[in-house]
Amino acid sequence: MLSTIRSKIKDKKASGPIKNSPQAAVLIPCFEKDNELYIVMTERSLDLPSHAGEVAFPGGKKEDSDSSLSDTAIRESLEEINLNPSDVKIIGELNSIESRFGLSVTPFVAEIKADSVLKADPNEVNAIFYIPISFFRDSPDISNKVTNYKGESFTTPVFNFESYKIWGLTLAFTLSFLELLDIQFDYDL
Repeated sequence: MLSTIRSKIKDKKASGPIKNSPQAAVLIPCFEKDNELYIVMTERSLDLPSHAGEVAFPGGKKEDSDSSLSDTAIRESLEEINLNPSDVKIIGELNSIESRFGLSVTPFVAEIKADSVLKADPNEVNAIFYIPISFFRDSPDISNKVTNYKGESFTTPVFNFESYKIWGLTLAFTLSFLELLDIQFDYDL
């Protein structure tokens, strides 16, 4: 499956960061093991001032010391889940999306070693978990959530994996990633 992702992502032209917006990046770490493809996600610490307890890919705001957004995603992955940068191979970039806080967030798909030893920084991450792609292929448990954005309430889909709820920007990036594998859902995000 990684070969399919490599092939499809190189043919895609990502939108690039949204101009005139603060920049952030996330890493979509994936690996193959026992004929299954997995993606790595986190549940953010409950003590964080924003997005506490939400499911996310490792990532964050670009710092002046970062030479690129992919460096941002890799640095944040080291800080949040102790992902060794030498275990990361960037496969490609997906389209950037503006967060509800006005950040331009750029996702980078990366292959990591299946035996990478990950450890959550308790100040930022409550849990690290691995989702097999078969979860998305095999009629995942999908519910709805009412949320607010710019004063408006709306209903958004939520993918329920074990005790984790994947929604919002993380779900949008996940669905964009899954399109590389021809896995699509009929939901308007």
